[in-house]
This record gives sequence, C-alpha cells and structure tokens, in this order.
Amino acid sequence: MSSDLAIRIEQLSKCYQIYAQPRDRLKQMLLPKLQRVTGQHPKRYYDEFWALRNISFEIRKGEAVGIVGRNGSGKSTLLQLICGTLTPTLGTVETQGRIAALLELGSGFNPEFTGRENVYLNGAILGIDEEQMNAVFERIVKFADIGDHLDQPVKTYSSGMFVRLAFAVQMHLDPEILIVDEALSVGDQFFQAKCYAAIRTMMDKGTTVLFVSHSAATVKALCPRAVLLSHGDLIVDGPASKVLDRYFVLGSLEANAGNAGTAGQPDTAADQADQPAAAITSSVAQPASQVVSLLQPPFDRRVSHRVGSGQAQFVECRVLADSDEAIVVETGSTLRVQAVLDVREDCPQEGEVGLVVSTTEGVELFAINSFFSGTRIPAMKAGEKRVLEFEFVSPLSSGARYRIDLGYRMPVQGEYVDKAFAAAGFSVVNQGDRIIPLLFDVPGKITIA
Repeated sequence: MSSDLAIRIEQLSKCYQIYAQPRDRLKQMLLPKLQRVTGQHPKRYYDEFWALRNISFEIRKGEAVGIVGRNGSGKSTLLQLICGTLTPTLGTVETQGRIAALLELGSGFNPEFTGRENVYLNGAILGIDEEQMNAVFERIVKFADIGDHLDQPVKTYSSGMFVRLAFAVQMHLDPEILIVDEALSVGDQFFQAKCYAAIRTMMDKGTTVLFVSHSAATVKALCPRAVLLSHGDLIVDGPASKVLDRYFVLGSLEANAGNAGTAGQPDTAADQADQPAAAITSSVAQPASQVVSLLQPPFDRRVSHRVGSGQAQFVECRVLADSDEAIVVETGSTLRVQAVLDVREDCPQEGEVGLVVSTTEGVELFAINSFFSGTRIPAMKAGEKRVLEFEFVSPLSSGARYRIDLGYRMPVQGEYVDKAFAAAGFSVVNQGDRIIPLLFDVPGKITIA
C-alpha cells in the first residue's frame, strides 16, 4: 500500500447468515456434513444477507470523508470492517496508522470499572503506556467534564456521559485515523460544538477522519468528500455536495417507492435566504450583573473554543423571547440576544461586534454585524462590563438545534479581541399549520399560467 494512503479497500463484501429459527443454526452445523457423507447435495438452512458487496475506494492521509446512506445501507458494517471488529467475507481492508473509533456507546468500556479505570484501559488497548496516559489524563478529564462521576462505575453513566468520556479519550490519544459513527448525536449541543471544534483541530494536524451522519449539514461542514452507500452497494464517491444531492434524490425515490412519504431536499436554504432585519445596541440599560442565563450551563462550559487577544472577553450570553429567557423559541418570533463583554484592558478605538447563528455542527446560517448595520461601538476602558443586545426576527424552522457565536474586534475589521464559539444555544418549534421543509421560513409565491 502506498505510503500516502491511510485506508485502502478492495472488493470488500460482508455476508451474514440469517436463520429463521434457532434450531436451524444447529442444523447448518451438522446436517450438511452428514448429507455430503451420504452422497446427498448439502442443503442450506439459512438465508444470505449481503450487508456490503464489492466495495472499493482509497482514502489518503489527512482526508476527511463522510459516509452517508439510509438505515441499513451498510455504513456501520463498513466502519467495523475498517476497524477490524468484523472479518470480511470477501475482499481486503488495509490501514496505516493508529485507529480511534467511536462506533457505539461504551464500546471498549468495562461497565464495572470506573471512568478513571476505563480511561487507562482504553489507552492500554490502543498501545499507550501508563506514563503517556498520565501526561494527557488531566486534559481528558477537563474535556469530558463529568465531575465526580469519573470515579463511579460507568454502568451508572447516562448516554451523554458515556460519549463525553469516550470521545475525550479518543481525541487526546493522537490517533492517525479517527472514525465517528453518529456517536455525537446523544450529547448536548454545547458538547457537540466542542467535539466538532476538536475534530477540526485534529484534521488541521493531518488526522484522517471518517464520519458517519444522517445530517447533511454536518457532513458538508466537516468533509470535502463523501461516499454514498445504498443496500450494501457503493453508489457514488466524490465531492460532498454532489454526493449529498444524490443521497437526497435516492432517498426520495426509495421513500416514494415504499409509500413512505417524501424525503427532504438538499440544504440549500441557507444560501437562498435573506439576512433577517436586525438591530444592535451597546450599553443596554440593564446592568451586566442582571444578565445571567438561568436555563443553560455555565458560560465557560458552553463555549467550545475562543480566539482573540483577550483585551476583552464575552462572559455571558442568553436568548430572550417575549422578555423571558428561552432555549426553545417559535419560528417567526422576535429574539433578543444579550451578551456581556468584560473589558480587561483599555480598548481605545471604536470596535465592531457581531453575532453568527449556526447549526450545532458549525454551518453558518446568517450574521448580524455592527459594521454593516451602521451601529457605533465606542472605545472602552478596563474594568467596564458592557451589555450588547442583538434583536432579529428568527426565520429558522423547527427540527434542528442552533448555536450563537459572538465576536468583538478592534479597530473595525481588525484582529479579534474575542470570538467565542457556541456562546448560547436554542431550539426552534413551529406552532403553525404550515409545513416548513428546510432550515428557513422564507415567504414566497407560486403562479402557473
């Protein structure tokens, strides 16, 4: 295998034997041998199910590839074959480099061991000695953020705690190939944002990533390339946008054929929607001490990562609907986002503030920015705390969770003083009768002549 390849798959197939009744398994073990001895043609007591058929592709080191397909298409089977937890029926899988995999919750964990013990157990399984584990242990604990549960048996963990600890371990052991199979979907949106930021950091360092998700937005955000599977066959391998278009078309055809309703459409609404009308106000009359979120985790635990000089930093953010804090809002409602900026050093020039609303996976949907709206953000002195308020009518539809990223830079269009990712989050519900199929509720008319 070429040194620049991380994974090579050739004519890979996996067949399962499906037995109608448990006794048929025993028959298959014994009777065909007796039938051969007696000169009879051996009978088969099972049905074949080919989870994968003749799959071939290569992944270069440092590539990020999304694996998409409907349930039962063979995605998880493919990943297990790559990891070596399943044996191929036909074909070959070759890999180069240490593999870290999040295939299902708690895989590789002993339920009777504590979280601490399982961290070291996972390290040993991956060939990491105790000295190396000691060096990264505190970082693992900080990332997982499960508190005193670290020293409790993992059989007492919730699904969210499982995935927090499992992802933290895999991320800090410097794998050369990272495989994630929908495991992050059980975490809260702030932890998901932190995980996606960590995955991007690993990709920047050259880690090869295989990512399975039903979310087109996630695949587009992380993977330039995608592979589409359907009923065990490889349908298309290419640029993620084209593969996802084919995925939605295929899903629609299959759903219609099965009288299961219509499938979704590609996530192009973000490109078509106009930016909502918005207002930005600095130095809102409400004191900074009163701007405290009562519905979200503490601010430092929300923020997935931040960049900037640190002369000032955002220290709180909350979403208001009808004057009350909310984490679930209605489509079309007027939202106010309040953010507290803690000025730690003099910021002697006029600055610029902005807000970006993104999906949890980091797909940016729209922005509100003081520079483009003509709002003046004055110079500020060390020791001040300023309350910024952004107001807009939300065009977002239900069915997804969204996050808010905050930014402040000085002078205008200069380097960031602070940019805080995932400063707040919210979900949307549609209380009306009208169906909103994609991300945005955009008014429109249809005529026919």
